[in-house]
Amino acid sequence: MNPARLRKSALLALAGAALLGTLAFLFVKTQSAGYKDDAQALALLRELRDMDAGWDVDGMRLANDFNPTQASVADRSRIVSRIFQELEHGAARTSAGSQIPALRAGMAEKQVAFRALRAAHGQSLESLVAAREALADLVTQAATSRARNPTALEAAAALVGQVEQLRGALRAADIEATAEIERDLEPRLATLVPAALAADPQAAQAAGRAEAAAREFLAIRAAEAQAWRRFSFLTVGARIELLARTLSKSIEASLEDKDRWRVYLFAYAAALLIGVVYLVMRVLTTQAKLREANDSLEKRVAERTRDLEQALKRLQESEAQLVQSEKMSSLGQLVAGVAHEINTPLAYAKNSMSMVRERLPQMRARLGDADESIQDLEELARDGLHGIEQIAELVANLRNFSRLDRSRVASFNVNEGLRATLLIARPTLRKVDVEQRPGDVPSITCSPSQVNQVLLNLVNNAVQAIDKPRGEIRISTRREGADFVAIEVVDNGRGIPVDVLPKIFDPFFTTKEVGKGTGLGLTIAYKIVSQHGGRIDVRSEEGVGTTFTVLLPIHPPGEIEGAEEPEEALA
Repeated sequence: MNPARLRKSALLALAGAALLGTLAFLFVKTQSAGYKDDAQALALLRELRDMDAGWDVDGMRLANDFNPTQASVADRSRIVSRIFQELEHGAARTSAGSQIPALRAGMAEKQVAFRALRAAHGQSLESLVAAREALADLVTQAATSRARNPTALEAAAALVGQVEQLRGALRAADIEATAEIERDLEPRLATLVPAALAADPQAAQAAGRAEAAAREFLAIRAAEAQAWRRFSFLTVGARIELLARTLSKSIEASLEDKDRWRVYLFAYAAALLIGVVYLVMRVLTTQAKLREANDSLEKRVAERTRDLEQALKRLQESEAQLVQSEKMSSLGQLVAGVAHEINTPLAYAKNSMSMVRERLPQMRARLGDADESIQDLEELARDGLHGIEQIAELVANLRNFSRLDRSRVASFNVNEGLRATLLIARPTLRKVDVEQRPGDVPSITCSPSQVNQVLLNLVNNAVQAIDKPRGEIRISTRREGADFVAIEVVDNGRGIPVDVLPKIFDPFFTTKEVGKGTGLGLTIAYKIVSQHGGRIDVRSEEGVGTTFTVLLPIHPPGEIEGAEEPEEALA
């Protein structure tokens, strides 16, 4: 793909991502996930406001209730605690979250003030009971005085009336009018003892106790009034109401904002739908053109396929030529080695024959020494024949080994092939110690010339891998199971790197310098072994050496591939 098309694709992808991102943004803006928290916080604030109003009512009712058995006052502390826990848990995500601690502190202060009011009212009740008892005792004393002294009847009656007025005033002591009641009762309390003395001097003591009890009640009632004012002045309810209104307005504003974003979402979705419809029409039109282009492309592909098939045929022909070149290269190497080996016995035979020729004149000159000369001649002739036999053996091995293009299937003993291979490869093994370990193996059905080619390629490969002054190669044969014969070639060369090992059988792959290898030796060996139904295994360790193991079936599973050629063709 060219850079311009890549840029165009990237821009289209970015545009699509932007459109989807905008749609997701508008959708999120229209969601009302926070309304539940806001509504719950608002409901809790209203409940808290009701608790505050209830406390105010309870405080007023408690402060003006002088019944001996007062009605119970509900304990709202647990309910208030629960409300604040829920507020702190859910309102943290709302606008009211920052004001909750202040409300909690205000409600806690109001609860403390209510408890103080309740305690002060309890003391007021106790002092009221004591004052009432003292006044009742004074009334009893006045009645006794009236019965004992009829002349003090009018004074006693006035005393009783004054006491009843005091008792009525004490019962009606409104918490919000405590100061006025105290000012109204002060003159009456001041004349209570003189009035008792006028009625009966013995009642003066009871009047003093009643006056003291009434004054104590008024003092305690004044302290209660002070506690009431502290309680009533705590305006937590107003703050709760203000916060609830603020939160309600915030909810209304959020709803209006959500409605506005829904309008935006609807308009954007409509525009996006129109764009999608347009793109679909464009896609349908493009697909129609694409089908036409595909039909044209199929024709071009068919033509190109025919061209590729022809190119493949030419490539296969080139590969066959390269393989043949590799074979000829190996054959040339063998011929050069054999020529070198033939030179030695030929020189041996030549020298022997030359000495025979030199001795023949001597035989003519010295007939007396004919028997000794004839004996020497026989030994020289025997040596010459021995050299000639070596030449004949080399030529026979060369003839059998060099039939590389022949795939005649025959029974073949790999041990014999191994000996012939090592004899032919002797020139390349001069600096290598070769250890042969032929095993008791049966003959196999194969193409002998191809198996010899595999053995020669593995031996040459082992020699080329040795980087020591004196290398070692160990070649062994053994029977592998009931159906295979194994040939193992081990060298102590440089080894094969791990990253190179998977590539050694690839055509034209070589680690040799340019011009010193075609990269087809192991490829040909692998192909020949595969055609025979066998396999080649490789183990290698860098710096230690390499082991090639060839497994050939005793009886190949099918017909061995290769062109048939009469044995006499290369004889």
